Amino acid sequence: DKLRDDGFRVVSLFPHMQAWDWSGYTAIKVAEQAAAFGLAVQAGLETAGDLATVARQLAPTGATLLARWTKGGGYNNLPDMIALADDYPNLLFDVSTITQSGGIEYLAEAVGADRLFFASNMPLTLEGAPYFMLHGARLSGRDRLEIEGGALARALDLPADIEPAAPHERWEVLCRAPKMDTHWHTGTWNLIEPRLTFEAMSEEFDRFNYCAVLSSSIRALNYDLQAGNAETLAHIESDPRVYGLIVINPYQTAGSLAEIEKYRDHPRFVGLKTIQDYYEDRDLLGLDHPSYAPLLERAREIGWPVMAHPPGIAEVAPLYPEINFVVAHSTWNYWRYAQFENVYFDIATSTALRKHVNLPGLLAMVGEDRILFSCDAQLMNPAWTLGKIASAGFDDALCEKIFAQNALRAFPPLAQKLKATA
Repeated sequence: DKLRDDGFRVVSLFPHMQAWDWSGYTAIKVAEQAAAFGLAVQAGLETAGDLATVARQLAPTGATLLARWTKGGGYNNLPDMIALADDYPNLLFDVSTITQSGGIEYLAEAVGADRLFFASNMPLTLEGAPYFMLHGARLSGRDRLEIEGGALARALDLPADIEPAAPHERWEVLCRAPKMDTHWHTGTWNLIEPRLTFEAMSEEFDRFNYCAVLSSSIRALNYDLQAGNAETLAHIESDPRVYGLIVINPYQTAGSLAEIEKYRDHPRFVGLKTIQDYYEDRDLLGLDHPSYAPLLERAREIGWPVMAHPPGIAEVAPLYPEINFVVAHSTWNYWRYAQFENVYFDIATSTALRKHVNLPGLLAMVGEDRILFSCDAQLMNPAWTLGKIASAGFDDALCEKIFAQNALRAFPPLAQKLKATA
């Protein structure tokens, strides 16, 4: 009652920061009291499981519930947001962690823009990432106004803006800068990725001024090397800007070696890709596992770089100084590999939390020449990474290195093949 009289409009609950959980009965009582006093309830969420529990526990109180995400990985949450929307009409959804191309637009169509709002999570996040994603979304004028503030204004009984937000001062500059994206995917993870066709991906290349993009097959990473790498070949043939990374699998050594030989002389395959911590065998967590040794030896022989997740790279990098290793998603554990000059750093991450995306710290430790522009599409649109770069305050000269020059250092076959076709 006092909070309401003091002018507060919403009660915010953050169990993950306060060492309690949503299943407790106290949260229900808080929501009941908030509803009685006309206050909304903002729920700080980390997972889709949190969202489901909040809906079941708190929605029956009648309070207006604002489902606010405080952690990354929002590409996983669209199915639950859509499924819950019909059953709980007093539930509104934060879009600030939706990272996949077309994801915000898809959600607006599925549940209505009047159920969506924007929460930057400042100052814990590089706030440019969600802002760039929302600004870059292909929305109608009405839907944009709803998501940028209209829905939240109604929930909190505040006046709404009548004009959309202005673009970030760096939006046009960063979009127009020529880019080489070192982390793209052909195929789908089946997580609602609306812009999967080759044509849709080429439109993204146009929009963000890509001159080269390195893609690997999701199907090959999951289970089928041959069919998956063939899909990458088809993607290559659909757009002259696409270059391929051959997926290798430590469970299929002979098959992986055969795939390398099949594509190594193709003019647009330029490296190898694996996700070594993706497999069920928990002993096979690192690139230093013996099953990888023949594959790394072949990479050394032909002079090809290897992109992989972090485990084991610190162990193999000094053993194979001739191989350039690209550490995917390396914005918070970079200190483990910084000493190795043959290691390059991929900045594609599904989170925008500053503690996990310490771009200034990465720059200070590894320098300007080993940071690579990457977005990990389909899970993340280029706007997501560009927004982080904008928040980090990197100047144009540094961006030029990150956007293109460093990719040529990390992937010598790419530099050679671009030069040959120039």
